[in-house]
This record gives sequence, C-alpha cells and structure tokens, in this order.
Amino acid sequence: MRRLSIARSLLLALVGLTLALAALAALEVASLYSARQTYENDLARSYSGEVAASNVLTAGVVEESILRSARGRRSDRARAARAFDEAIAAARSAVAGDRPSTALVDRVVKTQGRLRATSRRAIDRLAGELRLARAAVAAVAARQGVRRGAARDRASSRTHRAVLTAGIAGALALVAALALVSILVGGLRRPMANLVSATRRLAGGDLRARVKPDGPAELRALSSAFNAMADDLEGAQQRVEVGRRRLSAAIESLGDALLICDGYGRVIQVNPRAGTLVPGVVPGNSVVAGSGPLPPLEQALGREVEVDHQGRTLAVTAARMGPNLDDGVVFTVRDNTERVRLERAKSDFVATASHELRSPLTSIKGFVELLGGTSVNERQREFIDIILLSTNRLVDLVNDLLDVARVEAGQLEIQRRPISVAEAVREVAALMKPRFDEHSQTLDLDIARALPVAWADPARIRQIVTNLLTNAHLYTDDGGRIKISVGASGDQVLLSVADEGRGMSAEQLDRIFDRFFRGERGSSGTGLGLSIVRSLVELHGGSIDVQSEVGVGTTVTVRLPRAPALGDVSDPRRALVGRRVLVVENEQEVAELIVSQLAPYDVEVRVAADGEQALALLAHERFDAVTLDILLGTGADGFEVLRALREDAELRRTPVIVVSALAGRETLAAEWSVSKPIDADELTDAIGSAILAGRARVLVVGRPAMRDVVGPLLGRRGIDFAWATSGADAARLCEETHFEVALVDSGMRAPHAALAQLDLRGRRLRRSVVVFSADADADASDLARLDPTPVPIEDATQAVVDALREFTGIEAGR
Repeated sequence: MRRLSIARSLLLALVGLTLALAALAALEVASLYSARQTYENDLARSYSGEVAASNVLTAGVVEESILRSARGRRSDRARAARAFDEAIAAARSAVAGDRPSTALVDRVVKTQGRLRATSRRAIDRLAGELRLARAAVAAVAARQGVRRGAARDRASSRTHRAVLTAGIAGALALVAALALVSILVGGLRRPMANLVSATRRLAGGDLRARVKPDGPAELRALSSAFNAMADDLEGAQQRVEVGRRRLSAAIESLGDALLICDGYGRVIQVNPRAGTLVPGVVPGNSVVAGSGPLPPLEQALGREVEVDHQGRTLAVTAARMGPNLDDGVVFTVRDNTERVRLERAKSDFVATASHELRSPLTSIKGFVELLGGTSVNERQREFIDIILLSTNRLVDLVNDLLDVARVEAGQLEIQRRPISVAEAVREVAALMKPRFDEHSQTLDLDIARALPVAWADPARIRQIVTNLLTNAHLYTDDGGRIKISVGASGDQVLLSVADEGRGMSAEQLDRIFDRFFRGERGSSGTGLGLSIVRSLVELHGGSIDVQSEVGVGTTVTVRLPRAPALGDVSDPRRALVGRRVLVVENEQEVAELIVSQLAPYDVEVRVAADGEQALALLAHERFDAVTLDILLGTGADGFEVLRALREDAELRRTPVIVVSALAGRETLAAEWSVSKPIDADELTDAIGSAILAGRARVLVVGRPAMRDVVGPLLGRRGIDFAWATSGADAARLCEETHFEVALVDSGMRAPHAALAQLDLRGRRLRRSVVVFSADADADASDLARLDPTPVPIEDATQAVVDALREFTGIEAGR
C-alpha cells in the first residue's frame, strides 16, 4: 500500500473485496439451488413411489382376479403378470434408496410369486398373505409421505444453513472492509499530520521545516513538493536578506539623503546622509508641518524642487510607495550646492569671456572692415583680407563656444520677427560663393515663389544657413554640387540643403548632433555646427531632419514656423532712416564702430561715454532708441542709466538695446540685446525692430479695481504693460500687438475663458502666463483648477520679472 497511489490502493482493495463477496454469493446461491433441487427430486421420487405403489396394488389385484377366474386364459395371465412386474419395477425404481419401502416391495413381490405358484383352488389359503401384501403396498404408499416430510426438513435445514453462512460471510466482509479502511486511513493520517505540522511551522516563519516522504504515492509527491517549496522559500529569503543588506548598505552610503515617511507624514527611517543635509528631520518628526526644510509634498511629487537650507541648495524629490498616499512617501534630498556654484561659475565664465574676448574682437573686426573701405594697394588689401578672414574665424569660434555655453545654461536668446528666409539664404550664399568657387563646387538655389514670411531671428537664421552650407562644403569633394532650397508646407517654411558628398553611415547619423562630433577624423571644423543648428531650430519651435547615404550624399531639412499676422511687419532697417539714437559706450572704438554701422541709414547718433553724460543727454534731448553697454567704468553704470530711464514717465517707453554680453539683473528683463563682437546686420536689425516693436510688454487681464493695485507694482519695476478687463478685450489687444508675458487675475468672472483667448506672440521664445490671486478667502478648489497655479498678488510682479528674464536669456551680470 505504501508503494501504491491512494486511488490504486482503494481500487485494488475494492476489487478484491468485490470478488470475494461475489464468490461467496455464488457459493451460497449454488447451495440454495442444490437444496432446492434435491428437495424437488425427493418430492418427485416420493410421489412416483406413491403412484407406483398404487399401480402395484392395482396390478396385483388384477393378476389375482385373473388367477382366480376359471375362464382366465394363459395369455391373460401372462399379460397380467407382465403388468405386475412392470409396476413392481417402477416401484423399485421409485423407492430406490429407501430401505423400508424396498423391503415392503420385496414382501409384495414374494407374496405375488407364491400366488402365481398356487393353483386356482388353493388361492384362498393365501388370503392372509395376500392381505399382508396389500397392507405392505399401502405401507409403501404411506412411506412416501414420510419421505416427503424428511426431504422438506432436509431442504429447510440446508436453506437455513446457507442463509446463516451468507450472514456470517457478510459480517466477515464488513469486518474486512473496515480493516481495509483503517489500514488506508492509518497510511494517510501520519503523513498528512506531518505535512500539516510542517506547514504550520513554515507559516510561522520556520523555513527549515521539512517532512519525510511517506505514505501513498500522492502524499510522497506532495511531501517532496513541500520540501522543494520550503527550499525555494529559504533560498528566496536568503537572497532577499542579502539584497536587503546590500540595499541597506547602498542607502547608508548614498550621497543623497533618504527619508521614509508613513501616510501621516511622520518620518520612519533616515539614512546617515540625512543627518548632514537635514539634521532637524529625525524619525518621529513630521514633515507636513511646513516648518522644516522640505517643500510641500504636492510640489515635490514627480519633480525636483530646489530649496535653500542653512547655506545649502537642496534638490528635493518625493515618490509614493504605493498607489495610495497612506502607503507612505520617500523623500530624496540631494545637495546641489556645488552644481549651483559650478553653474554660476559657468555663467561668470560666459560673461567674462564675452567681455574680455568680444570687446577686442569687436574693435579688430570693425576697424579692419573700415580700413578695407579706404584706399589701399593690392598688397595691403591682401593683408586686410587675411586679417578679416582670421578675425571672422576667431569670432565664429568664440560665438560657437559661447552659444554652446548658453544652450547648456538655458540662456540662448532669439529675437524673432517676420523675416524672409529666401533673402537670408541669398545673402549667405553670396558671402560663401568664393569658398565654393575655390573648390570648383556648384551651389544651386531653388527658391519657391510667393514664399510666406517666417517668424524667426534673422541673425540666427543666417547662422543656421551658414553652418549647413559650411558642412555641405566641407564634406563635398571638389567639383561637387550643393543645392539649397526654400519652400513652404502648411504653416511652416522649409529650408533644405542637399549635397553630393560622401554621406554618412547609420552610426554616424546617430551621433550627427553630438557636440564636437565630426564625420571623419582630420576634417576641419569644431564639430559644433549641427549641434548649435538643432538648438536654434528647436528654440524657434521648428524641427530638423537629416537623411544620408554613404557615397550618395546628405540632405538636411529645417522646418520653421510662419510669421503671425502682426500689425506692423515693416523692414526694420527702413525704420532706422532719419531716427535719433543715443549710443552709451565707454570704449571709444566700439562707439565709433556703431556710429559707422548706422551711418548708411542716415541715423543721427549721439555718443555718451559714461552714465552721467547719458543721463544728461536723456534729460534734455529726445531719442528713438538707446544702445547701452552695462559696464561703463567709473561713475554710474548701465544698470543705473536703465533704472533712471525706466523711472521717468516720459522716457520709460524708449527702446533700449543692450550691446553687451552681461545681464542677469531683473532690470534687463524686458530689453533687447546684441552680443559682442557686434555684427553690423544684427545691430541694425535689432535697433530697427526695437523701434518698430518697442519694449517687451506685459498684458494684464483683470478686474478694473485691481489696476490701482497691480499698476504701481509693475511700474516700480519699470515694466511696460497694457490692461484688458475681459477675455475678448485681451484677444483684441493680442491681435494688435505682441506681448511677452500675460498676468491674469484669478478673481475675474471667467478666468479660464481669458486664459484660453490669450495669443502671446512676443519676440521671445516661449509663451508665459502668470495667474495671481488677490482674494485671501478665494476658494482653493477653484484656484487649483487653474493652469498655471495662481500666486499671491505680492509675488506676481516678481514672477513676471522672472518670466521676462527667462525669455530674454541675457547672460549674468557683473
């Protein structure tokens, strides 16, 4: 039984018991049938004997009558004797086995024989014997009834015995079945009890619990499976424990602080680094009180929030440990102090490099260009061209490096306005034609008719075209062909540069926009061109796509947004004609250069060498625009000049073009800028565009009652603004002019509608909206549904300044 399965054991036991019961039942049935048959046979013989006795009596009487008759013939006597003998034979057969009946038959036969031997006259002497013979025949007949009674008794006895035997056999079978069940249960109970006990131990945490395989095959297999499961659980626990120790060691060695809180904001566990970064946050304290260094949970969930704490800049992020807030929260605190310091150092480097490198380069480039316009001989002209070429290459290199630094710092600036991309392409193609001619390369222009105007920065578009053509020129063999196409598709202007150069592999295409990556070793260039191009295109809200095949060539496609329907899209250079411009510059060479670059447009220029002189001129004369250097040496600097200008009610709308690489002060937030070294086209475009567009403006959408509150706040910051009292009014103003930032009153009747109708199309990169709340009892649920989230009115003007400064992207100040 221990080697068999439970099902097979039960099957074999039941089959054996069934066969035994069937055999016993068959035997008992056979016994009953035999008793029945014997009884019936005995009855048949007894009845046959009784009939035979009657026949013997009849045959004897007939034969006696014939023997007594005088007329009896011999044939009759013979026939009668024969009938008697036959009756006697039948009687003997019927009573065979019954000695008394056989003896009586023999007596009748003996008497009948003496009767036959006696003469007819002497028969009477045998009358007594004949009576005895007749009595014997009657006794035989009576004897058959006795035989029937005996047969009945025997049959009844055998039946009772068979029934008793069957009952005893059934009882024995029941006892055998109970014994079999007991054996099976005994074979199951012990292994099952062991399994239950081991299971309870395992559930209680004792992973060493095991069972010995015993019992039927199923229980042995179950025991083996239990042992395997326990082995797996023990191994998993060991692995989890090893992982937990490793995780604990990793958490303890983290350079970031880790704080685990429960669903109620109480700190459960911290790592050692937390004691350094946030020493006041210990297990048991709450982080939701708002007095600690951690920001509110809603702000830190899913994003990084920077906070200043005890002289450190901490970056805090939070994540839920489960789908519900009750599951707990993990705060990660990183020390960003060094990164912030490095970013500031990078900004300082950009500012220093801009000032220290661009100022002398501006003088060199400007005066070489002016010198080239004088009467010089051919040899001197050659020297001037070499100097100008080297200076331009140095300027391009410095510009590329500074552009990369600006991109990394998020300070790259574009000043968009409606421009003709076709005009920029023709201009760059004309400037670069000598390069292509030198290498016998053909430059084809394919410019579609009736092109839409693009919404872009002219200087940056020329930079994009220059970089793309330069790459095509460098990677195309002598005698090759380069094609530049300008077209339109929907609301986009398409610019495409295709060459028949060497092409690029798939691996090179994957790295084409990486900084300092060059397609071939030893090729000229810094490897920054396409990286800068992509950044510029993305800043314009456009896209760039590169397709290339080795040995066939490369095609670069740039998509730029079309210009919106602004009220005034005049040529910015045409707007310079007859204007008066104040140039505030302490370097005489740079001032003379600006004067020379504005001279072709009949611009009346006044120069101020310092802040005091500039303020004096502004107090007595009127100018259409002011170019301002921030670093003016001794006395009042550019910031003071700008502040005084913005505080004057009559001068505050005068456009200011910052001709410097320095910025970062909020007073420069809404101003135009031109980087040094100065590009003549960029300078003239910026001054003309500033005259056309004016200062960067702010659109305020709010209740009339708030004007007396918000207006002075913006005015103290020198921010020019327009006021709208409804969404429809705001939409109308947006169609008439462009705004950099919108300031929206959350207490309006329908602030959502006002936000939906804003169409800010200022010259800066991104659309910015600041929502302010002036009601202390405003419904927090209503404010939470506004996007962006409202700020208190006392913080609104600073938020506007931050937005303007972010958009302008002017670099850090001194």
